[in-house]
Amino acid sequence: METLTDEEVLLSLTQVLRRVTGNARLPAPRSVLRSRWHSAPYTRGSYSYVAVGSTGEDIDRLARPLPEDGAEAQALWTPVLRGRCASSSCVHLRENLRLQILFAGEATHRTFYSTTHGALLSGWREADRLIALQDPQAQLPGPQL
Repeated sequence: METLTDEEVLLSLTQVLRRVTGNARLPAPRSVLRSRWHSAPYTRGSYSYVAVGSTGEDIDRLARPLPEDGAEAQALWTPVLRGRCASSSCVHLRENLRLQILFAGEATHRTFYSTTHGALLSGWREADRLIALQDPQAQLPGPQL
């Protein structure tokens, strides 16, 4: 597919759509938008996978924000990010443990790694994390799958 021109893809797509719909006069699409994932210089068709011997915990590690002040800080942040912490200690955490680097992408979603929707859901997760840091009173939708 990546070696074809947009015109060739449109012609082929039109033929398939006409055959599937049974409408021989179905108008051709005006344009096509497609990725060139295999030949993109920064991806070259790559995707993530869980290696033999890896676990879901490994995927969770990839999603942890930095700086990470050990397991204690992560355990303390979890209720804050899930909106379940309103004590003064949580306010102190919000003010003193600023996250600097957040990670999203299909490789960081434990359930839907290696998928487009995993990438989308992980982006929403990190957006919620940012919102919670800026507005501790924000009503967040909660985990997405």
